[in-house]
Amino acid sequence: MTEHSGPAGTIHPWRESRVPTAGGGLAVFEWGEPDAEPLLLVHGLSDTHSVWAEVATLLADSFRVVAFDVRGHGRSGTPVAPRDYRLDRLAEDLYAVLDAISPDRPVHVCGHGWGAVQAWEAVCEGRANTRVASFTAISGPNLDHVGTTLRALATEPARAVQLLTDRKFWRHGPATAHTAARRIAYPPRVRTWLIERFGGIPRTYAPIAPTVRSDLAAGARIAAANLAHHLLRPRERRTAVPVQLVVDTTDVLVPPFLYYGSAQWVDRLWRCGIPADHWLPSTEPLLVAEAIANFIDDLHDSASTIPHP
Repeated sequence: MTEHSGPAGTIHPWRESRVPTAGGGLAVFEWGEPDAEPLLLVHGLSDTHSVWAEVATLLADSFRVVAFDVRGHGRSGTPVAPRDYRLDRLAEDLYAVLDAISPDRPVHVCGHGWGAVQAWEAVCEGRANTRVASFTAISGPNLDHVGTTLRALATEPARAVQLLTDRKFWRHGPATAHTAARRIAYPPRVRTWLIERFGGIPRTYAPIAPTVRSDLAAGARIAAANLAHHLLRPRERRTAVPVQLVVDTTDVLVPPFLYYGSAQWVDRLWRCGIPADHWLPSTEPLLVAEAIANFIDDLHDSASTIPHP
């Protein structure tokens, strides 16, 4: 893993490197001191590592923050075969990065959207018990958990209606049709595009990468290779890794009730509700950074209170 230093104290990565993989290699970016506690951030479909830039900068004082371009995105390799975008291949990429950045120390992991979906695949493997210190999932449930839940609810329509209308899962109330349409059609990168051309709109840090066309194509490949496959044929996927769900309670793309079944598959589960839209790393970086740091602090505190023999 080669690396070169960049300017510290800015929103740009401090170091860049490349991790070789079967998919053509992954572009890796870091903030923070190399000997600090490691934290890996995984972006979602059609994004790149840069979606994490503000979150990473906020956490760089306490962690060695690492992000990478998922295969097919940004500066990472772009495989051609559809099978190369299945979750098992994406999980192998994640472990390749873990082995490169911290071979002897467990790493905290946080994923957003489909970045969380692929991280779920990784943390439900046995090797995660020694390689992953914690997992924070933002706007991304485990597809197998969702598939199992939907299959169960299909036989209980009354229960399905109850979950859809339960304020526990829509703590701040369901969005109006107007608000829902605006959130779907006006994501951060659309705002950035409008700002760059017309100005006069409150800025959201959501840079449009030069690779945006290939990023969109890779995102479509990942969704096509995995969505129906896991929802229709769900597997039993358990994990002993501590998991925090950061739930956007007014998210119209990933409704909060989709997390309903996760508790039965996770040994230690936390839930943090935030009333915001789907693109939290871009729109609420401070809240995301606080949620990650507070979760890790809680884990440290709980470990320190366990009496030693």
